[in-house]
Amino acid sequence: MALELPAVTENTFVGYARFYLSHFKNQHTSIGGLKSNILLPYILYPANNSWYVWDINMGYDSLLIGKEILTLAGKPMQNIENSLYKYVFAENAVNQKQAIRLFLNRPDLLKQFGVIKQTDSVSLKTLDGEEIWVKSITRNEDINFILDKNRYKENTITERKNHNYDITLYPSENYAYFQFNRCHDKIDTYETMPSYLRSWIIPFAKMYMNRQIRRKNSDKLQGFVDTERPVFKDYLEHMFDSVNTLGITNLIIDLRNNPGGSNLLCTQLLYYLTEREDIVDFSKYFYVSEGNKQLNKKRYDAFTKAYKQEYNREPEMGKLYPNGFLNCDSLIFEQIENNESAYYIPKHRSVFKGKIIVLANSGTGSAAALFTTTLQDNNIATIIGTSVGNNAIGATNFSPYKLPKTKFKGSVATGYLVRPKPENGMVQMPDYWVENSVEDLISGNDRLFGKALDLINESKIERR
Repeated sequence: MALELPAVTENTFVGYARFYLSHFKNQHTSIGGLKSNILLPYILYPANNSWYVWDINMGYDSLLIGKEILTLAGKPMQNIENSLYKYVFAENAVNQKQAIRLFLNRPDLLKQFGVIKQTDSVSLKTLDGEEIWVKSITRNEDINFILDKNRYKENTITERKNHNYDITLYPSENYAYFQFNRCHDKIDTYETMPSYLRSWIIPFAKMYMNRQIRRKNSDKLQGFVDTERPVFKDYLEHMFDSVNTLGITNLIIDLRNNPGGSNLLCTQLLYYLTEREDIVDFSKYFYVSEGNKQLNKKRYDAFTKAYKQEYNREPEMGKLYPNGFLNCDSLIFEQIENNESAYYIPKHRSVFKGKIIVLANSGTGSAAALFTTTLQDNNIATIIGTSVGNNAIGATNFSPYKLPKTKFKGSVATGYLVRPKPENGMVQMPDYWVENSVEDLISGNDRLFGKALDLINESKIERR
């Protein structure tokens, strides 16, 4: 095998590892460590099944920005995509395109992956027939993009807030805009410490975290706790009390910047969005394998012990099994309604009873992606955007590892989930497929948010 050769480099090793792991098509199964030292000074952006120039270095024609690219190095972009998909961990087409963006201006990696033969320059051909050769650069001082900081202009309403969660109320327009950026808070950080810290360290970790919260030092907490609003359920109660008091009946939830975190925080939010008792959760499965045994020994031992007690035999290796108690989809609010749980919310909460619209795309990952599908499959919300970062049926869970010799870090998915409505397919599809173009990104126009406002205005007209 190639990996047995004595001259194999770190990049070669990681490349082969990526090639192998990419076949799982799973966001939670990955490896890091890939390096690049050469840059092609352009940025390409995927939208609506095509590629466009988003920015390019000074010295090239600024009119190239926004133009559709047909070929790279003389190869159709479709062929380029198919070659690079073998080295990314994305779960569906829209996320694969976003993932390979990182390679399209890295000629050393493009050559390693067999896409190009030379690294000193590459040709781009536009839809209108123009062909341009872009030279590679190796020095940071040679990077001088035309748009640079003006490449992305945030929308005045949907601009990313420096908070894990943030509500803005527009009572005169009868809608609220809720930006949910991270599924983390103080309580969940407390509750999950035993999974990654030794027991004797936990009291000191809590003391440190509380000190940083008092000092309002969010940077030290790396986004896991919002020091201005540390407890999510407290913020939710205040938020929905305000929304309901003002008589607002339209809620826009923006999950586009949310990479995930705790499923239980999403469930807390769900608890404020409905009083229904027939909500169906994901079906949860456990995969019996040597990998799971090594990465999650406690969970593996607990599952196999429970299985043996019930069936009087060992579970088979390489097989998926319903995950016992955790597979009871009728218990989605079990920890939320249990007054002994840290995630408990009283039943007399301020439930929102209006129209719910969710904005989601490839940046919506893990717990946020599952939350999007839960809302959609239970007919609680209308989804606008693209497919989310995680498929609605497939492997999930973040289980980190470190290779013993190279020290490269990665993750392996150790669980398996099936969406509440399996008939809706493996890939989550929005109710309205909407993408921002390069022109939208540069001008600050947010098409997804605009579509949400259109739906709200249509409802106003229908009620007249």
